[in-house]
Amino acid sequence: MKSNLDKNVQDSYKWTALSVTSLGMLVGILNASTLIIALPTMMVKLNTDLFGIMWVLISYTLLLTILAPAWGRLADIHGRKKLYVYGLAVFTIGSLFCGLAANINQLIAFRVLQAVGGSMLVANGTIIVTDAFKRNELGKAMGILSMIMAAAFVVGPILGGYLTMIDWRLNFFMNVPIGIITTVWAHYKLKEVAQLPKGETFDYKGMILFTIAFLTSMIYLTAGFIVGLVSLPMLLCLVIAITSFAAFLRVEKQTAHPLMDLDLFKIKIFSYGQLSNLLNSIARGAVMILLILFFQGPRGLDPLTASIMTIPLAIGLAITGPIGGVLSDKYGSRMISTIGLVISLVGLLGLATMHYDTPYWILAVWMFINSFGSGLFQPPNTSAIMACVSPERRGVASSMRAFFNSAGMVLSMGLSFPLIMGTISMEQMMNMFVVGGGSMPIAVQVAFTSGITGAFILSAIITVPAIIVSAMRGKGDMN
Repeated sequence: MKSNLDKNVQDSYKWTALSVTSLGMLVGILNASTLIIALPTMMVKLNTDLFGIMWVLISYTLLLTILAPAWGRLADIHGRKKLYVYGLAVFTIGSLFCGLAANINQLIAFRVLQAVGGSMLVANGTIIVTDAFKRNELGKAMGILSMIMAAAFVVGPILGGYLTMIDWRLNFFMNVPIGIITTVWAHYKLKEVAQLPKGETFDYKGMILFTIAFLTSMIYLTAGFIVGLVSLPMLLCLVIAITSFAAFLRVEKQTAHPLMDLDLFKIKIFSYGQLSNLLNSIARGAVMILLILFFQGPRGLDPLTASIMTIPLAIGLAITGPIGGVLSDKYGSRMISTIGLVISLVGLLGLATMHYDTPYWILAVWMFINSFGSGLFQPPNTSAIMACVSPERRGVASSMRAFFNSAGMVLSMGLSFPLIMGTISMEQMMNMFVVGGGSMPIAVQVAFTSGITGAFILSAIITVPAIIVSAMRGKGDMN
């Protein structure tokens, strides 16, 4: 797949592509970071429980995960720009409907619509930037993108806390004007850089089998800890997952144009980078929501104050995003990404020592260390994954990276929330967020906090194999 741009045009277009893509992804990041702050308030206002409100997050992330491979493959067939612009439009419409939702069921349904658009953005944003930049500049580009996302994480929680104090629906409505502007800008400024192949088809059979395998495996790995891993319904899910996954692998090997190009896993940097990405996503996916639940729960803080308390997470990402990208261009992804994961592990272990009355400055230090490590890991790992494949396979590569990232997020929440929900009764949990955690008995605050620290311990354990895998990726990405 060749580029449609000459060298002079590419030099100017690459910054246009980075700017437009950054703004589009900024909308998604702001939506995620502001919404997390609003969850406890939404739980009360929509008269639901923690399980119901978690589906506002899980439904979005679940669909994002399922659709990412499809959009990446379709981008290789029909073009990155077209799907990216469509994604912005659908995401914007979904945001509008979410803000108008009358109850929790409507909100979850409209979040599904929003996720359809969001999955197009996630699957295609990285491809657009990769197509526009040369390999020896890609780490820097990913670092800038990471810095912009981190800035959104800084602004998002504070903005979300402020908007939630006024009306939680504003967290959705604010996406509408930004989404409209970005959609128009992307339509007129983005270009189809790569020449698209002719005669390729979409693998519908593979998509159906993949969806069945993923959903049943997620049900087993998450609900299984509540229902019982060896219960009949969970064992049935496990059998369906294994059977459909085996059928999926057979279809992918036989079809001429597979949904996922499994041959990419023969590339060591790609396979090890994707695995470390998955493990890191499982480890970090629930960190912010766990801290928000702690600050608004046992600490009894309002949404705005709780959001300000999480700023150290964003500062760490903002500082190390560009640094990690630049260093990876010079030294390769293995050393930088692995060091980042080690630092992230230290932060998680620190957070796992928290008590209901731990001084904030101690929590702030551990938050900063954790996000500092994550920021050092992500840009080098992403640039290594994208740079090690040929241009005509970048759509599939990017969608698989998005899939593993989102799957890790789903697993992270699915594994963390049962640990919390089992600590106190639903009535006590509702009273904690309605009346204020500070007025609850000390024993309740201690029990709730123990669930959160248990989730951090699990995240730390999962980070260990991520470090090992990252260190084993080899030096093939050195320029």
